[in-house]
Amino acid sequence: MRNFSIVTCSAVSLFLGILLAGNVRAGGIEEKVTVTPVRSETPKNESLISSTAIKVLRHIAQARADVHAKDLLKAQKELADAQTLILIIKTTVPSEKVKDHIWVANKHLSYENTETVMQDLIPIYASLNDIEDFTVRDKVKKHINNVKNHLEKGNKKGASDELKLAEDTIVLTEIYLPLSDTERQIILAQAHLANKEFKKAEIALKTAEDGVMLISLDDSLPVSQAKISLWQATKNYTAGKTEAAKQDIKKVKENLEKADKTVDAKTKAELDKLSKDIESIEGKLNKFDHETEQELKKLYERTKTII
Repeated sequence: MRNFSIVTCSAVSLFLGILLAGNVRAGGIEEKVTVTPVRSETPKNESLISSTAIKVLRHIAQARADVHAKDLLKAQKELADAQTLILIIKTTVPSEKVKDHIWVANKHLSYENTETVMQDLIPIYASLNDIEDFTVRDKVKKHINNVKNHLEKGNKKGASDELKLAEDTIVLTEIYLPLSDTERQIILAQAHLANKEFKKAEIALKTAEDGVMLISLDDSLPVSQAKISLWQATKNYTAGKTEAAKQDIKKVKENLEKADKTVDAKTKAELDKLSKDIESIEGKLNKFDHETEQELKKLYERTKTII
């Protein structure tokens, strides 16, 4: 477990650094917030996230081996370690930080006065500085400005509605999406293990492995970007965000075209087939229907065997 301790300590140090880096002075809302932005997308942080994800993968793989050996206690310990590392990875994702602050503000609306909730907007504005996508940042900031206006008028319902819109606007980073599903599968596996349902636990852990594999991949590679964008397209389409899904599919096509020039002949043939199928589904994304949703999900499942 020595490697686990080393990575955990390094990741905790990064986590504490992010928490302590912003010097926020609450003299006013937004205009007087002073922060020193800390980008979670620096090469050093990306490297740490990737290496930590690999450690998660190792813990899951070991847990699967323990399940096969019917060693319940050891498997549960490995999964607990994996969850600790997942929590650390999540704290480095800017959008998650903003979402947490929004959640706190919305919760406070149910029992605090509007003046108190106004102070909750300070860390939201500050955390937005960590989000690289300026389009998303500006849209969220607009909603938070509306929250401020509603609070000044004592309109809690309007403030709550705008906080929800702000949360919905945040596009979760590619890291967080597979990570969230991975965590759910680990929790599911733990429940199966508690009931001594070893076969079901194995299935959940295999799914968890597939998810965390995305995080440990070098996300600068076109093949990785294509898979991640297709994941995002599936999520957006399922949520009814058809325009966002169409933009994601465009990114998939662009990255598959780039990847086509860097892979072996066998993979190239598979990618060419995938590209044609993606082009055929592109015209169906203007409106939501369950058949197209299933097609998208199947395309994403195919990428697991190709990319």
